[in-house]
Amino acid sequence: MSKLLKVFLAVFLVVSCSKKEESADAQDYNLTIISQSGEKTGFFVEEALTPQELEHGLMGRESIPARTGMFFDLHGYKNAVMWMKDTKMPLDMIFVKDNAVVWIYENAQPMSTKTIICPVEFDSVIELNAGEVKEFNIKAGDKVEHDFLKKEEGMSGPVPEEVVEEGAEVDIEEAEMPTSEE
Repeated sequence: MSKLLKVFLAVFLVVSCSKKEESADAQDYNLTIISQSGEKTGFFVEEALTPQELEHGLMGRESIPARTGMFFDLHGYKNAVMWMKDTKMPLDMIFVKDNAVVWIYENAQPMSTKTIICPVEFDSVIELNAGEVKEFNIKAGDKVEHDFLKKEEGMSGPVPEEVVEEGAEVDIEEAEMPTSEE
């Protein structure tokens, strides 16, 4: 009986500690994706806001922890494209417009210079570990909550809109892309 009680207590402690760690981690999440059924999933994302941060992204990193990623603010940028040059881990890319998921590109391959072009208009991108879109059942139409997305209407992103010519097309061959030295 004593052994059974010890086993029960050990299991109870492990489960209790796990729940406490999980709730402590949840406080660190700064981005929430809300499914169409109302289920919420939290992530911690770094913000890429400046032109240098937007160019560099997650390049050079070997890995990132589960449920973490990067949030790219692309308000004010027209015809932005993504790629995986110098990114050493596969990623899922979630394209967002007006706080809603509009398109998803899963399992972008490491070190690829293939451009990833969203077929619909978007204003930000969330990069997560490859497989997390599937694991957390993230779909187009899901809502995204993040402090950055709560900014006042009419505020521009990191590049003023007047810098980008209306209707300008981006020539991918001529676009400024970061070098491996950056």
